Amino acid sequence: MSAGAVRVGRGVPVVGVAGLVVLAGGWLLLDAGPLRTAVVWAAVAALAGCVVALTGTVLRAGRVTPARGYELALDAARAPAPATGAALPAVLHGSRWPWARVTAVALAVPTALVLFCTLGAGTPDRGAVAGRIADADYVIKELPVVAVGGVERAGSSSRASSEADYTVRLPAPHGGAAVPATFRAEVHRGVRQVGDTLPVAYVPQRPDLGAVGADTRSAVEAQLAGRTLPYGTAAVAGVLWAVAALAAFCVGTAVTGPPRGGRRVGKDWTALRATAAGVAEHVERPTGDDARTGTDAGAGAGSGKGSARYACLILHTDTGDVPLRLAASHRRAAPLLTGAAGWLLWKPAGPRGKVPADFVADDGWQLPGRLPAAEAARIAAARTPAPFTVDTARHTRLLELGSHWARTVPAGVLLGAAVSVVAAGALLLPVDGGWRAWTAVAGAVAPLLCWMITGLFGAPRATTPAAPVEAGPAA
Repeated sequence: MSAGAVRVGRGVPVVGVAGLVVLAGGWLLLDAGPLRTAVVWAAVAALAGCVVALTGTVLRAGRVTPARGYELALDAARAPAPATGAALPAVLHGSRWPWARVTAVALAVPTALVLFCTLGAGTPDRGAVAGRIADADYVIKELPVVAVGGVERAGSSSRASSEADYTVRLPAPHGGAAVPATFRAEVHRGVRQVGDTLPVAYVPQRPDLGAVGADTRSAVEAQLAGRTLPYGTAAVAGVLWAVAALAAFCVGTAVTGPPRGGRRVGKDWTALRATAAGVAEHVERPTGDDARTGTDAGAGAGSGKGSARYACLILHTDTGDVPLRLAASHRRAAPLLTGAAGWLLWKPAGPRGKVPADFVADDGWQLPGRLPAAEAARIAAARTPAPFTVDTARHTRLLELGSHWARTVPAGVLLGAAVSVVAAGALLLPVDGGWRAWTAVAGAVAPLLCWMITGLFGAPRATTPAAPVEAGPAA
């Protein structure tokens, strides 16, 4: 069951975010038709499958606290027979899934907002009249309004958006009396009056097919194509969505570092014997010009321009305490890792940022992290490189502390996710009405709201007491 939970925890971020992106993109960019129907409903099925998989994992294996999830990950990564610690593995595992999980969450939030905004605001179907006109040789012309009725305003202001039934006269194909045609259209400012003109699409040879109109030509074209939003609005939504996706990528990289592939340990690597000593706050002070205007100019420690404070796992080495930044909760990880002995190794990199580093414990697990570049430079300057032995026969297991997150999902989040999927499915139905906006709001806030409500009943307690955290001095 432990392996099954890990597989679900890896698959859900990929399939779930892909489903969200396909659903939002298909609804926003595709014209009405069989292709859009197949794409959006397949995406909904994928999202529903993710919710079912998470729920099944929790029901079969039982929900655990995040701290217990870390314990399960550590138990799975330990080797049956600890190594002597004299040799290093020749190959290190890649580490991609922590970055994928953080990036998926950062991308899912804005994508869900874009999705429900467009689901609530978009027209679910172009309608029978628009479909008949789109299949014929139609034209779009400005025609005067001859009658207005059924006005519904979005607000009390006279300039508020409104919907109304507008009647125009379509020219007869072979002369004679014009043919009246009525359509319902949304106008963004106020209500068009008799004598005003509107862009109207109709078939000159078949005025009996009726007409469709809107306040802009692009809106009429989008209605004929069955697009959920006019081209200009869809383009703006797409640009905002692309900016949010780029920000999500940056967030994932900032939190966990870039995804790593497998690496081979070489002679140019740095290796230190180290012992995990607990968690402490590390202050990364500015360098170069920032240092002269920050801490060195008389400011308090860590308060200079560009300085940063963050928690780190502290490792005791022969060069002093070394901070290792993990892609996990340091407060939860430290009680489990404190006292573990092994190798801290990294390949020297540039003078800025954080250097990818790994702690390889003697009992067989490899913990990826990042070492401040200033610390790596300090160690390189203070220590003469010593030869180390690489054992090609030694293998390690990757310690992915968040790999069992699927068993830690609160019941409220699962319930809210199910409500969101149902709301998205309802909004895909070709039925229009005022209920769409409220359903979209419910789908967007359901996970957070359900989590807050069910949180009142409390969370499961850890079955084992946590070990005390030994806080070593910040490097």
